[in-house]
Amino acid sequence: MAGELKAGRYEVEKELGSGGMGVVYRARDTRLNRIVALKTVKPEHLHDVQFRRRLAQEARAASAISHPGIATVYDFVEDGEQRLIVHEYVEGVSLRARMHERGFTTEEVLIIGIQISEALAAAHEHGVIHRDIKPENVMLSPAAGGPGRIKVLDFGLAKMRQPLSSAEEGHGSMARTGSITSTGMVIIGTVNYMSPEQLAAEPVDARTDLYALGLMLYEMATGVNPFLGETPTSTIANILTREPPPVAARNPVAPLELDRIIRKCLRKRKEERYQSARDLLVDLSNLRRDLARREEGQPDVSKPVEPQVPLTIPRGFARALFLLIQVGYLAMYIALARYLPDHVDRMAVFSPHGGILQWPIAAFVALCGAALRFYLLAAVGFDYSDSGRLFRPLFPAVLLLDELWAITPLLLYSELHELVWVFVVGLAFLPFTQRSLLFSAYGPRGGRTSGVKVASSL
Repeated sequence: MAGELKAGRYEVEKELGSGGMGVVYRARDTRLNRIVALKTVKPEHLHDVQFRRRLAQEARAASAISHPGIATVYDFVEDGEQRLIVHEYVEGVSLRARMHERGFTTEEVLIIGIQISEALAAAHEHGVIHRDIKPENVMLSPAAGGPGRIKVLDFGLAKMRQPLSSAEEGHGSMARTGSITSTGMVIIGTVNYMSPEQLAAEPVDARTDLYALGLMLYEMATGVNPFLGETPTSTIANILTREPPPVAARNPVAPLELDRIIRKCLRKRKEERYQSARDLLVDLSNLRRDLARREEGQPDVSKPVEPQVPLTIPRGFARALFLLIQVGYLAMYIALARYLPDHVDRMAVFSPHGGILQWPIAAFVALCGAALRFYLLAAVGFDYSDSGRLFRPLFPAVLLLDELWAITPLLLYSELHELVWVFVVGLAFLPFTQRSLLFSAYGPRGGRTSGVKVASSL
């Protein structure tokens, strides 16, 4: 075909690829002296009215959209039996080829996802549903220092909300290629990226494209299509019944928010997915922005701010001092147990009714406090990495017990008089000191960061 002149002006240079319906060539527009891409019906389908009609529909659907993420259609030519779509020639490789080269970073997944979302949003706003979003139909133009600019191609299966004509709408659900399952059901299009509603022959809309995009995002993030089976039939069964494994199962460094976004795209019911490409675009953009903020050391405003470490003392010293305080509390509980039986009358300082009720309360507080001290001694003594995180929900109980314990120096009021209040204030402040020490050893900025595991590389 090299050197052949199409439509009197397009000189074919080489074949770029072929699909179920057509062949794409790189050609030169001899009038405007520019490189273009020509798509035409395969020779064996030249006399097939359906395929020729589909090519015309593809040209009209793509030409209705003007967006940098969608290949521009320059012309549609009818030259005898030939039908040609003339669109811009896109330098680069397909997303499928890029997947075969190496894995994607989270940043690359987000950039590509954002660009495809923008392109789909433009198409949907013009009433065009692509219906065949897959890695083979996305081109990546090279760019220095990044994944490049994407171009969405091939609107051969596109559905327009307002039919191009009644005759074309009658063939609107037909695709370029098809396969027959073992049950006799005809599946038209690319099975691996079809949505549940497409497989069930239900009405499709913009959310169908978002399902396919979510599947591509999953594949970029993990390197696998979670629904791909050994046969088309098993793939269909997986799409209809199976939930995808968490992204972290194959990519432990992927953010949890990315997994949530992808799962929302892959919901079986359309009503549970993103309702528009713009909504998906917002979440992907927000995640990329938040990750950039974390890289720059800025706080993540989308999450509650972790307690800041109030001390900068060495972690080992903080742990030792914290453990010493726990031992001191246990010593005081033992002292109380030996002191009270012989001085129950001292409980009258808390109430004129004496120690009838106060003694059981004191015993209960001491027993609960002792159990708590042994737990903290074990957790910090064995250097359990999650001690800081677990202490946060436990702190209100610790504070309540310790504030009740802070009034016990009043038992010595007859010996110490007003000096006893110094001990009361000291014991009341001690819980906050423990909190500071523990966060210094296990907080987000001091010592070991609790709750964070070091992820292995892929």
